[in-house]
Amino acid sequence: MEFHDILHGHIRIDDREMAEFLEDLLESPEVHRLRNMRQMNFDVPLIQELGRSRRLPHSIGVAHLAYKMSEGVNMHKVARKSLVAAALLHDAAIPPFGHLVESELKAMDPEFSHEHRLKNLIFGLDGKSNKYRYVVHGKSTDLINIFNRHDVNALDVLRLVCPPSGGNIISSGIDIDNIDNVHRMACMLGWHEARENMNRLLERSALTQEMELVFDPSAEEFIKRWMHYRSRIYTMIIAHPQCIAHNALQADLARLAVDGGLITSDDWQMTEPEFEQLLRNDPRTGELAWQLISGCEYVLEDYVWFKNYEKPLKLSNKEIARRFSASIDVGSGHSIFVWNENGLISRRLAIKSTSGTLIEIGESSRSCMVALVRTRRGRKAKVQKKNPQWRRMVVSEFSELIGDEFIDMSFPEDYTGEFRPTSAELKLGYH
Repeated sequence: MEFHDILHGHIRIDDREMAEFLEDLLESPEVHRLRNMRQMNFDVPLIQELGRSRRLPHSIGVAHLAYKMSEGVNMHKVARKSLVAAALLHDAAIPPFGHLVESELKAMDPEFSHEHRLKNLIFGLDGKSNKYRYVVHGKSTDLINIFNRHDVNALDVLRLVCPPSGGNIISSGIDIDNIDNVHRMACMLGWHEARENMNRLLERSALTQEMELVFDPSAEEFIKRWMHYRSRIYTMIIAHPQCIAHNALQADLARLAVDGGLITSDDWQMTEPEFEQLLRNDPRTGELAWQLISGCEYVLEDYVWFKNYEKPLKLSNKEIARRFSASIDVGSGHSIFVWNENGLISRRLAIKSTSGTLIEIGESSRSCMVALVRTRRGRKAKVQKKNPQWRRMVVSEFSELIGDEFIDMSFPEDYTGEFRPTSAELKLGYH
């Protein structure tokens, strides 16, 4: 079995038994669904390749890393199959529009998460009713049958995707999931040195019997570079003026779909083409949904991006947006868009070294974007760029919300692509 991949190049699985297992998994409806699920939701010209990427290539890449990292470990063949299956399936229960819809579903049902919904997907059940009989059109769940044929225990796979405590090679601060994902996005953005950085990082990594990743001290340079890729990518996605209008459009669609019951925590498994068709056909969402095809009508007018405040803001984007909308009159044809993040752009990591010591790297980001968006091109702007009055109102409301008057902030005209100043040793070739 072989694959040609934008990040890993030519992947080849020579182990016949593993290849047969992977072939069965790849033909399952649950994995076929990933062919029609976007890896990222940012379909804007600035980062067009990210909007075209699908989750299946990333899932295959993570499975490849699991297979490769397990080669040097004395592991029973069934345990190795479980690890590779967990790597391939870690995103199998992601809803359409990914974390946008997931965060809205979680606000309605705090127990919802795509990792834990994987159990329902594998066993084809939700409680006593067979909600997931058809995963893709005309095809019912098949993973449990595949596991049984290959002597793999589904619960072992689930424990790897959702470890009961601590972290592992698939789920931790730095794991093969986010190693593949960040380097893959970097490759799609044309940052060609990303593949070399990933390979050098993996050469200095090892898998333990406890299914944890450990790193040689010499890996620190390449971990830092991986962190720098991550910071630049998510800074671009969140704060680049060309991205915000489309982000606001999709956030509004996700909110309307969940509030209107078009997608629920019990009926989330549709593919993205099915979900988008549902959105286009519903009068509550149709006008916005067609903009995903005909072009986004939303226009960014201004934003204030608050950063590095002391206490995390434990409110959903919807709750923060409602508070600002209630206190600041944005008028007809405008809306407040919010992106609140804790540790998405960067994280403080405790890396376990091959000698057993912990190496602490990086800092956790904390920021909240508050943007004013016009929802139709051609309408009169509510504010002019660099409007001091609007910005003062936003700053005042956020200071009251966070309880801190000393907050770093930036504006569209300040955008540099950097969340924090970067030291000389991390300046990469694409700058």
